[in-house]
Amino acid sequence: MTLPTASDRTARARSAIYRTRLLVNRTPHFTTRTRREANQALDLLDAQLGLNQVNVPESARAIELLNRAAPSLAFGLLRDADFVERFSAPLRHLGIRGIEQRLDEVPGSVMAVPIPGPIGRRHRDELPTEERTDAEGNPLPPPPGY
Repeated sequence: MTLPTASDRTARARSAIYRTRLLVNRTPHFTTRTRREANQALDLLDAQLGLNQVNVPESARAIELLNRAAPSLAFGLLRDADFVERFSAPLRHLGIRGIEQRLDEVPGSVMAVPIPGPIGRRHRDELPTEERTDAEGNPLPPPPGY
């Protein structure tokens, strides 16, 4: 008998794989080969979910196959905490960490700082002609469309 939390975790990882499968099959710019490789990798990963422990070499092979097919799909799965938790052993075997684990390693990341809004300065195209100069003081050409 499985614990309810374990089955919930498996169901959440399965739903992440299902969402990725939808992306694979509905994205128009993927080639037939990319779809075939990605679906094969997702099938291998999905087959591992019913087990008590995932098969590390087979899951690692599936993750590598998915990464080779389309790295953005593998990156999307790495953003899902439930997927990363369920497949943590093969990810460690490959030397890959989830996004959350990477953010935990760098709590003061520069990338986490919000981008500031407008700075209160007008754009150079909005300035009067006499103020529109380059760094050397030469006048700029008129803005496009004038």
